[in-house]
Amino acid sequence: MLVIERNLITPSEIDLSVIDLLAIDWYEVNKTVLSRETRDGRSIRLHRTGGGAFADGEVVYASQELAIQIHIKPCACIVLKSTDLNAIGHFCFDVGNRHLPLFWFDDELALAYDGQLYPALKGKYGNDVVIEMRTLSPAFTLQPFGV
Repeated sequence: MLVIERNLITPSEIDLSVIDLLAIDWYEVNKTVLSRETRDGRSIRLHRTGGGAFADGEVVYASQELAIQIHIKPCACIVLKSTDLNAIGHFCFDVGNRHLPLFWFDDELALAYDGQLYPALKGKYGNDVVIEMRTLSPAFTLQPFGV
């Protein structure tokens, strides 16, 4: 098992032929310890000892023989496609009332699929709400005021 303490590497220093991907789910980006296998079957334990959440495409380890890059897996999402600020505000309230994280994508709001919430949102917002596969990156998370 390879034990890694996160060290931030600039991608220009890495030979692309030695990159191995570590796939994680969107809700694991803030974990302090991740233990699993990489795409190529390497067993690793990754310790996040500082900095922000893991980002998609972030290189967390690099040596001459190996580089490990984070890959956030896409997931089914409920997406609001509307330019109506009133609808966007109500949508944020409806989702925020359940304390679910919202993500902003080019004039669209998304959240991870929830089987109980989707029919309610679909009923209220109609065709403005769809299900799509998205990569929920922490860079797109909407932050509440004061956080």
